[in-house]
Amino acid sequence: MFTSQTEQAAKRLAALQSTQADATGVRLGMTNDWGSPTGFSYTLNFVRDDTVDPTDERIDLAHGAVVFVERKALWVGEGGLLGATVDMDENYSLMVKSKEDSNSERGSAGLSADEAARRVKDD
Repeated sequence: MFTSQTEQAAKRLAALQSTQADATGVRLGMTNDWGSPTGFSYTLNFVRDDTVDPTDERIDLAHGAVVFVERKALWVGEGGLLGATVDMDENYSLMVKSKEDSNSERGSAGLSADEAARRVKDD
């Protein structure tokens, strides 16, 4: 599991999850992105009971948020989430801080999860 998430990330993930009545949580994954300096991008999608992947790492956060971390996202080379800190900004973009350097942002997920549930119903 990643080392930590910020309080802000937990609140925003809970708010995002609450926009979908049938959401069990959100899945944090990764995809190849050769335009990115790291060669990958993080993804964020809603998870429903019938789409839970038993190989995902389930993490229950404060405020009722549940994050399912795709196995590949935990372990892929330097970009893996193992030991990293996850945050979410005011635009609901995910920010990941490296386990080696907590001051360097390593990657982010540009919206999705239904465009961050339309920016949490336009705040």
